[in-house]
Amino acid sequence: MDTTSNGFLAEIRPCARAVILRKREVLVQVKSKPGRGEYLSLPGGKQDTGETLTECVIRECAEEIGATVVVDRLLHVAETFRDKPDGTRHQLDVLFACHVPDSYVPQLGPHPDPSQIATAWVPLDEALPRLSPAFGPGLAKVDGPVYLGLCDG
Repeated sequence: MDTTSNGFLAEIRPCARAVILRKREVLVQVKSKPGRGEYLSLPGGKQDTGETLTECVIRECAEEIGATVVVDRLLHVAETFRDKPDGTRHQLDVLFACHVPDSYVPQLGPHPDPSQIATAWVPLDEALPRLSPAFGPGLAKVDGPVYLGLCDG
């Protein structure tokens, strides 16, 4: 991969993520990596060329959590810098309010993330501090800003 002179990978990666709430719970991916342990992530991922952000979040949710989501409104935009073997990736995360059918039962989708070990409803106050990237502080504010700025990746 090409890197810039300041060590960043040459391309910014756009990602779409789903914020799926039910009562006071959020639907999350439970992930685990060697040396890092368990953490939580919002369903979603990299936008493909020729795909809109809403198409991206629908596809990613079908792949990762086995759900057909209905996309509602844009909630937040955040940026992360993620260390990768070839340099630092600048990622732009676009978070949408989404809904799943009332009958949805958490499951792994047909193509989960490699580090994903489960999908779960987690109480919002427990999930927010464990999210990676660290969108939690922005999601905790009902009338928070749309642009969350730089979040820890």
